[in-house]
Amino acid sequence: MTLKYIFGILIIGFLVASCTDDTTEDISANPGYTYFPIEIGTYVVYKADSIYHDQPLANVQGIHDTAHFFVKELIDSVFTDASEEESQRVLRYKRNTDADPWVLSDAWYAKRTASNAQRVEENRRYVKLGFPISPFSNWNGNALNDLDEWRYEYDSLYMARTVGDLAFPKTITVTERNFLTEVNDEFAYEIYAEDVGLIFRHHKVLFTRPSYLNNRVAQNIISGYEYKWEIVDYGME
Repeated sequence: MTLKYIFGILIIGFLVASCTDDTTEDISANPGYTYFPIEIGTYVVYKADSIYHDQPLANVQGIHDTAHFFVKELIDSVFTDASEEESQRVLRYKRNTDADPWVLSDAWYAKRTASNAQRVEENRRYVKLGFPISPFSNWNGNALNDLDEWRYEYDSLYMARTVGDLAFPKTITVTERNFLTEVNDEFAYEIYAEDVGLIFRHHKVLFTRPSYLNNRVAQNIISGYEYKWEIVDYGME
């Protein structure tokens, strides 16, 4: 082999090793638990926007209701669940504006195991994260509920992001759904920050008319919903 050929092989090997180190984030030492905090007193506040669609007839004005509010999620306590594993109760508060008092709305539940992170939302359990975090991981986020399979996977690992006025040095993105046909538009992803947890989520499930593909306006949506959460504050109480 020529010296030039050997030098080229060494350069390629160095580049591959460098990319692997950046992407895997030392999986053996840090499987990713810090992206799903479970400490009591941890809280996150989100600005939430949602739209509810209901227009069964194309030529008759339907309902496309938009709501804006704030959600505060507080890890309140720890308990042992039916699987004899430690889980956390997450108290959820809502208010319409910054000037309004927080009002307790409901309680969700969270659990972090050695292999995944789970959330019980509206009485349905979702597998939010798979451990260790890896660009090669994928899993059924609905494996523990009665919904159709959605294959979750990681994207954009360990990137610095700014959400609103808040900066986060390391974040991961979970792509949950990206499915578009003549009669469906399903799109969902979530972003998590190290030592903070969920900082952004976008979720859309729409039943549509064929004309929606070329003209994505509300009148071409038969029914469905979409919402976004964006972090505005976080800390420890």
